[in-house]
Amino acid sequence: MDIKKVIAKLPSGFVDDAAAMSPDELRQCIVDATANMERIQSEQEADEKLTGAKELVRDYSAGYKEARAAQAAKVSYCHHRLAELGTPAGD
Repeated sequence: MDIKKVIAKLPSGFVDDAAAMSPDELRQCIVDATANMERIQSEQEADEKLTGAKELVRDYSAGYKEARAAQAAKVSYCHHRLAELGTPAGD
């Protein structure tokens, strides 16, 4: 764990507040933050606008995803054929 990256994500002043907390207060902070994360996740899942936006992105990007997969399959198959022929791929 890179603690510098963790600290960068913390609200302003939290490091100082946590430094003054007792072990029991730190444990309670963990419980509270975990409960908040679960609540936020539930709210996100219930957000109809967000769900709709995700569906739009999935729909709009499906053609690109399929096209990329087809091209990747071509590359893989060509590598396979070259190996069958005993010819190096040149990569």
